Amino acid sequence: MRIHDVAPGTATAAVRDWVQGGARRRAAATIGRMKTTAELREGFLSFFEERGHLRFPSWSLIPPPEDPSTLFISAGMQPLKPYFSGEKQPPAPRFTTVQKVLRAGGKDTDLDEVGLTARHASMFEMLGNFSFGDYFKDGAIDLAWEFVTEHMGLHPDRIWPTVFAGDPELGLGEDEVAVAGWMRIGVPRERIIPLPRSENFWGPAGETGPCGPCSELNYDRGEEHGCGEPDCAPGCDRCERFLEFWNLVFMEYHLHADGSLTPLPKQNIDTGLGLERGAMLLQEAESIFDTDGFRLIMDWIERESGVGYSTSPVATKAHRVLCDHGRGMTFLAAEGVVPGNEGRGYVLRRLIRRAVVQARRIGLDDVYRLPGVIVEQVGPWYPEVVENAARVEEVVRLEEERFRETLERGSKVFDELDASEAISADDAFTLAATYGFPIELTVELAEERGQAVDVDGYRERMAEHREIS
Repeated sequence: MRIHDVAPGTATAAVRDWVQGGARRRAAATIGRMKTTAELREGFLSFFEERGHLRFPSWSLIPPPEDPSTLFISAGMQPLKPYFSGEKQPPAPRFTTVQKVLRAGGKDTDLDEVGLTARHASMFEMLGNFSFGDYFKDGAIDLAWEFVTEHMGLHPDRIWPTVFAGDPELGLGEDEVAVAGWMRIGVPRERIIPLPRSENFWGPAGETGPCGPCSELNYDRGEEHGCGEPDCAPGCDRCERFLEFWNLVFMEYHLHADGSLTPLPKQNIDTGLGLERGAMLLQEAESIFDTDGFRLIMDWIERESGVGYSTSPVATKAHRVLCDHGRGMTFLAAEGVVPGNEGRGYVLRRLIRRAVVQARRIGLDDVYRLPGVIVEQVGPWYPEVVENAARVEEVVRLEEERFRETLERGSKVFDELDASEAISADDAFTLAATYGFPIELTVELAEERGQAVDVDGYRERMAEHREIS
């Protein structure tokens, strides 16, 4: 069901049908007793549904044809852009959703970070509550605080909000209304951290569109996760002590191509609570991959490879990449995407091939079997992967078979390169043009050896090659 196909007056019935038909998706626990990923997902939706929000299922990972701004849905609000911009009238003033999101194409990509940190995933679920001209900053702050402290049970003294510090180029000052909102519910001023536009101003899903200042909730995981510096606080890029897990976007402007802002017809709320990060906090896990939402997948990888998740940094990275990319390839193939050399097809190809490379490092064969485990893990909530499970396996199997020969030949050539020097543009070009070794793979493997790659020179060589061709 696409939201733009739901007419006012019929949305409630449509959602009711979906909920009744998918009762198996609901967690057994009620709001207030959340611990598992499933309980958090259902608890969030029920909490906002009980507070007047219309519940919708996730929409496709593929943006509608009228939205060419991104390859994939990169934020929970993206399917709702026509309502935020005022182009369409929403069927209700308040929504709540759990939206599948993929940040693995264009500027919205977390793919290269996957495997290196405790929190990054390219494929994840975003829990959201939205208001279209209804409640604004104070209402969003009150609802978020109630949910995280009373229903997630997070300790109030360990929650640090950040707010927009202002930006002269935008003509906006510090978000004093948000600061006052957090202080009103009891957060001390010293725990409300102003951050610049790069951190606390939510841009549109694309180059232009609805946007606004935001306020993020960060949870202090403790000094043992910190960098030891006295100024460590949210925004610190030296450690992973403060985990950003919920973003409250105050959507009130439209960003134009020239960088100017104009007010939207209404002030709106767009929030996003990362399901995986929320579960990580609930379960006091070391990483999102240590939560129950990934457990079935991670156990399978460990069992089939014979290599433990924490036995080495190489093994940890491999398990995480396989888990994340396995989910991404499963959802994309289930929606009809096929591997290719550009656009969405190239992203799927890269997900599969990167997974194959990491599987090879821990002795795991036949990555095409992995989607079956993903389907078992997420199928109760996403019936489309169940319905297309056979197709997904076939798509991954064929791409894996094509790539394994390329990987064997290219790896031998790569291993013969001098590990003490930077990889030249000529060598990178030869790996790609002659052996089919993607530049992204060359860069990743080189980084693991502590080598640099002349990527700019490679691109120049590739451009010359294309022109000659």
